[in-house]
Amino acid sequence: MFKTIKTLSMRRGPWLLLTACAVLLECFALYMQHVMGVEPCNECIYIRVGVLGIAISGLIGAVAPRILMLRWSALAVWLLALGWSLYRANLLLNLEQKVREGMEASCGRFKGFPEWMPLEVWLPDVFEPRAMCGTVSWTFLNQSVTFWIWIALWAIVLPALLALVAQTRSAD
Repeated sequence: MFKTIKTLSMRRGPWLLLTACAVLLECFALYMQHVMGVEPCNECIYIRVGVLGIAISGLIGAVAPRILMLRWSALAVWLLALGWSLYRANLLLNLEQKVREGMEASCGRFKGFPEWMPLEVWLPDVFEPRAMCGTVSWTFLNQSVTFWIWIALWAIVLPALLALVAQTRSAD
């Protein structure tokens, strides 16, 4: 099994599939915002940036997947971006739970992106927070958008870990 996964990681297709999955998640977020009216909060924006990192990792891996250094770089970016997104999604799920229980909960004030990359200025319709954390304005099967993105991110964990372990195995 690991031999097959390692072989797949040396091809462009799986890396481009990873990018496509991340882009679909971004499109879903934008659909929810601009069509369904579910405005993003600070943590939502941070999750979007993490998902963007996952898409970028797929592009890095697709450049030259047979080159070990690029493959490892792509895996590192993938795992870091995935970890960042899951961390932020967990924070937001906890805030939503507190609000459901009637407690006061809010996220820290959004301080913006670094001066050298002000995404909220360049693309405000994508990266500008407009809602309070913990507020649930839309549900599907009685679960929030945050829960569903959390599920989608966890679905990406297994292939990431399998790809990582497969790199340490011999391809013979």
